[in-house]
Amino acid sequence: MTTPHTPVLVLAAGQRCGSTLLQRLLTSHPGVLIWGEHGGQLGRILEAADSLLSWSRELGGDARAEFSRNSHQSWMANLTPDRDVILRALRTFVDTLYVEPAVRLGRPVWGLKEVRYTLADARRLRSLYPGLAVILLIRDPHAVLRSLDEWERKTNGRWTRRLTEDAVVNWQRVAEDFLAPPEAGLPVLRLRYEDFVADPGGACEKIARHTGLDAGAFDPEVLATRVHVGEDFAHLARDIREWHALPASLRRLLDPPQMRSLIHACGYRAVA
Repeated sequence: MTTPHTPVLVLAAGQRCGSTLLQRLLTSHPGVLIWGEHGGQLGRILEAADSLLSWSRELGGDARAEFSRNSHQSWMANLTPDRDVILRALRTFVDTLYVEPAVRLGRPVWGLKEVRYTLADARRLRSLYPGLAVILLIRDPHAVLRSLDEWERKTNGRWTRRLTEDAVVNWQRVAEDFLAPPEAGLPVLRLRYEDFVADPGGACEKIARHTGLDAGAFDPEVLATRVHVGEDFAHLARDIREWHALPASLRRLLDPPQMRSLIHACGYRAVA
């Protein structure tokens, strides 16, 4: 097992890409808890911390040096704690929010899954947890839109076209990361949903090697058990329409040249 408190970050290219399936698989390991989505709010906190670190580096250093010489008779306007203090405070916040509750449940390996993050967010989190393991999951956007079309029709206005459009934007952002060259120091396992479900055994072995977990501790029944949204929706029969049956306004979301190029580069076939 990975060192306790070393997180696993599951990134996905928007909704309906299989991130919850992967979250459930990882959490089927008795020592692991992957927390669910949080609307990307932690990313905002990490981004704000980046600005605080920048301020401390560019303005706070001189103020700290002057304060050490002249105390309250110094120019104190930009006096801020140093980098180590800021990072320690930020890690304490994340530990309190995610790590400690997981440990209390007897699951020392914790993680997060989010469909709104890119590798930039992963880099920020890695500054707090150097052992961070990142799994980046993508799915054919045609299949994603077919599934989101069902949400639009069945959730009584809870899932709107605007949310579908946002999901397509997320897909594009994460797809660009999916195709980016590997970065030194940021271990990323790139998975396509289609490959994951076609060869779950092989995918589990890859995930185990990447995270340091024992593949034999995963529950294979996770992959055979569908869990769909929530109880108020789960009782409804699935109604996924074929691509050609979707509204033209929905299909046009994949028409921009940059999107079609990304679709092709990720190994999928653009459909008219």
